[in-house]
Amino acid sequence: MKIKFLTIIFLFCTCTIFAQNDGSANTGLSFLKLGVTSRSIALGDAVVSSPIDASATFYNPGALFLGDNVNVLFMHNQQILGIKTEFLGAKIKMKKFALGFSLNNTSVGDIEVREIPGVVQDVFSAQNFAFGLSIGYKINEMLQVGVTGKFLYEKIYVDNADGVALDLGGLYTKDMLSIGAAITNIGSMNELRSQSTKLPTSVRFGASYLIVLTGITSGLRVSVDGYKVLDGGKFHVNSGVEFLYKNFLSIRAGYQSGYDDKSLTTGLGIKYKAFSLDYAFVPYKYSLGNSHTVTLGTSF
Repeated sequence: MKIKFLTIIFLFCTCTIFAQNDGSANTGLSFLKLGVTSRSIALGDAVVSSPIDASATFYNPGALFLGDNVNVLFMHNQQILGIKTEFLGAKIKMKKFALGFSLNNTSVGDIEVREIPGVVQDVFSAQNFAFGLSIGYKINEMLQVGVTGKFLYEKIYVDNADGVALDLGGLYTKDMLSIGAAITNIGSMNELRSQSTKLPTSVRFGASYLIVLTGITSGLRVSVDGYKVLDGGKFHVNSGVEFLYKNFLSIRAGYQSGYDDKSLTTGLGIKYKAFSLDYAFVPYKYSLGNSHTVTLGTSF
């Protein structure tokens, strides 16, 4: 009885916060549908063709060759009801191959246990975790492909389950145009107690174009993505604009269509020598609060 009541409360809280994620009635592990890194989130997740840092391990392993040769970053995201997400990613690219790894953890703390409404009997946290290894291969100067293998783990109170998943991605670049596509979270999970969890297998595809502003030594990148969770998800059109001033200051904005509780995304970033600091702000509707994301990175 206790576990049943506990599970109902937990699922209620989770579905309330992650209502923006599609297929919630058909798939689990909602944290795999949440964006990572401040830059990507500020651009409305319209980055499948332009993840220029270690976020490529999450969005498109075929894009590991973009950006600097080596990148390491750490992200912290804070939402309401104690929901926290941390993401650690790194990548290194060589002549024909690129390698990456990622750690992605979302937790909900201080969940109360009650057999019936009344006195709190216990407090626990819920954990969702993904560890990924990525490899990219450069077919030629314009076409790259990649794959990510992931180990997945979730724990709710005393119950836990694990599984594996695969991401596949590709990228085509020519001059200032990039076109990318990826299918993510292909795999399965073991049963959590007596219920198996279906992964949110998703498809992303899109393009981005960099406009060079030679007069002020800057650039303007415009990107548009399509995104869909295959089982029960809506089709979303995500778009983002990024103004890059002298490789020092970045100002970003995005728009995500088809979500009930969010649409606009914003953020900015500062880069000094090998280090970067980025921030993203996403306001939610219906008094759900706001999402704040901070990312620290280094590249060389």
